[in-house]
Amino acid sequence: MNRRILLYVAMTFLFLGLVGCGKKQDESSTNTQPIIQDEVQVNNTQIDSESVDFETDTPVVDAEGYTVTDDYVKTTSMTVNVRVSPSTDAAIYRMLEEGTVLNRTGYKGDWTRILMDGTDFYVHSEFLVETEKPEELEEPPEDVAQQDVNMPEDTETPKVKKVVIDPGNQANANAAQEPIGPNSDVTKQGISVGKVGVLYGTKEYELNLAYAQLLKAELESRGYEVLLTRDNNAVDMTNKQRAEFANQSEATVFIRIQMNYSSNDDLSGVMALCMAENSPYNSQLYSESYALSTRLLQGIIEETGAVNNGIYETNEMTAINWSQIPVAVVKIGFLSNAEEEANLVSDEYKNKVITGIANGIDYYFEQ
Repeated sequence: MNRRILLYVAMTFLFLGLVGCGKKQDESSTNTQPIIQDEVQVNNTQIDSESVDFETDTPVVDAEGYTVTDDYVKTTSMTVNVRVSPSTDAAIYRMLEEGTVLNRTGYKGDWTRILMDGTDFYVHSEFLVETEKPEELEEPPEDVAQQDVNMPEDTETPKVKKVVIDPGNQANANAAQEPIGPNSDVTKQGISVGKVGVLYGTKEYELNLAYAQLLKAELESRGYEVLLTRDNNAVDMTNKQRAEFANQSEATVFIRIQMNYSSNDDLSGVMALCMAENSPYNSQLYSESYALSTRLLQGIIEETGAVNNGIYETNEMTAINWSQIPVAVVKIGFLSNAEEEANLVSDEYKNKVITGIANGIDYYFEQ
């Protein structure tokens, strides 16, 4: 009897031991399978999925073939054309000064696409470099933005819309010598009669006055106050005296109208002139004068499609050197080119030029 009881107890302990070992084996095999929630398993290492960057650096190309961007570039040349399509034959929308920052939206080949006035335009990439986003476009901190709500508006005084227009030349030359600039020992004759057209014999001094009078009327219709240095061809007023007239007028800008002439009768188009940046006479006016020249060219080219001969910087023009306000000379066309002379004397072309110059002056005052 005792032997049976001992055998029964031994068998019971053996059975319980086997069951316990089975449970331990099941738990071990279960623990080899990791439980992952919002995690990524890499080489048996658990990594939070929010710390893994799944983005690639592959550029996005749009349907027009442009690599898509949303960054900023700036111009590196003194006059950079903004065109309506990516071609040097395309119409010019604006002409920009060096250092102008632009929002780049894409690039392809030699062209950069920019966003300007809510529309896509194009600039040759050769004249651009990448730059930082302008500070004025940066999002201000939330607390600063809240403070700005109650700040007074900018009260900067706008430019007074008063313009002096000088119709270059006159009916009778003044050969008396005068200094080309303040404190200069270099002299030039007071003023000339200008050139004569090769087709109709158009007298430059007469044509300059005709354009100046039309421009005066157009600007006055737009709310400008306008003064002419002369209103007839029989005056005797030197280049220095014309600049001094502008200085004393309290005008904002001084604009001189002239025609161009060349021994090459194929040359055509419009040109603007201002002082050089290193002018010994009025270099402090360079930036504004260059901006004015740029806008005048832009306006005329937009309206006429004339050849853009750019801006010529010079320290040799008396009327420019004596000016104490921003000044630009605009040479509207070549009297040495028969076809262009025919355009210059036509009423239709005159109206286009006048609209273009007035638009350019508007651009200058709006910038």
